[in-house]
Amino acid sequence: MKVEGPSKTREVSKSKKAEKASEAEAAFGEFLASAPKETTKASASNSIAAVDALLAVQAVDDPTARAARKRMRVRADNLLNELDKIKSALLGGTLTIGHCIDIADVVAEHRENVEDPALTGILDEIDLRAQVEIAKMRKALEAQGKA
Repeated sequence: MKVEGPSKTREVSKSKKAEKASEAEAAFGEFLASAPKETTKASASNSIAAVDALLAVQAVDDPTARAARKRMRVRADNLLNELDKIKSALLGGTLTIGHCIDIADVVAEHRENVEDPALTGILDEIDLRAQVEIAKMRKALEAQGKA
């Protein structure tokens, strides 16, 4: 390779890639020129405001729902207390018909307000067991009275 110095430079020739690029630039320029001149504005801000309003309404705590949750919590505590009394009476051998009647009364209290099917099933099982125990104890008491 011969170095000729700074004064002797060759003219740069266009490559095939450059020719293809210039054709693509021309096609892109035509595409931009044919684009519509008017653009439509996005009206999403109105729908976003409506969604924000709905979320704000849902976040507000309903006083009646709060009171209903409090009543349900009190009922649940009463039911658990009665079940605990029955457990203690069973372990101590002092279970009476009164214990079973108490639990049946607590379960039957406001029964129609329960909307959860799983909870309804549990309450049905507790009520059925209490009724069975009441029937067994009454039968045992009747047998003792006749003897």
